[in-house]
Amino acid sequence: METSQDIVTEVDDKGIMTVTLNRPGKKNAMRLAMWQRLGEIFREASAKAGITGVILTGAGGNFCTGADISEFDDVRATPEQGMEYDRINDETVRAIRDCGKPVCAAISGYCVGGGMSLALACDFRVASSGARIGITAGRLGLVYSLMDCQLLMEQVGLKSAKRILLGADIFDLELARSLGLIDLLAGADADARARKLLHQMACNAPLSQAGNKAILNAIADGSIAERRQELERMISASFGSEDYAEGRKAFAERRPAHFKGR
Repeated sequence: METSQDIVTEVDDKGIMTVTLNRPGKKNAMRLAMWQRLGEIFREASAKAGITGVILTGAGGNFCTGADISEFDDVRATPEQGMEYDRINDETVRAIRDCGKPVCAAISGYCVGGGMSLALACDFRVASSGARIGITAGRLGLVYSLMDCQLLMEQVGLKSAKRILLGADIFDLELARSLGLIDLLAGADADARARKLLHQMACNAPLSQAGNKAILNAIADGSIAERRQELERMISASFGSEDYAEGRKAFAERRPAHFKGR
């Protein structure tokens, strides 16, 4: 377990890491230092063999209300500071999106603004009843970053993305799901539903998970041509892996495979 003032991480016996935003008194609003540390956590999780999936959640009944506006006069007051803040934000969002493990946002309470950008960077979004979801950049006079707009478009399409960004509304769970912002409903416990989903996925081969996710992300963001050699190396490596041999053997013997990620 890693514990800090603002972010807590813990790994269960199945290798699922839970990353908890831990400022409940501020509805888990993100300070700049939190953006930086969160990116580091996801890059470390991606590289760690024992991690099979990651849940991103928030403490105290809320997911995240976005960036901490109270520090904007110090860290986001000028165009130069604003662009640097967005650069750090985008690096963190990219680290979540590109994590080589399945990532699920477990959403309860408020998930707005930058909190929604964190959720969109995850592979899946599970929400509990009573969740309130939206992107309110228009109310602050801000333009959503290129990275965040890309992820929003990938998730909901152009029409819904315009409704979300230009309206700057906060939606109830039913409307958020109809717009495409939420994938699964969880009743009262989003964390438990997210854990169940990732436990099911943890049975599959880690090299397959990482490779398939990388290829799908590259297709989605239009980088497939420039990354072709890298991605084809991942495909080729899977054919020579111990896990591929184990998968074939387990299939022939009609038993569950025991993958090792190599």
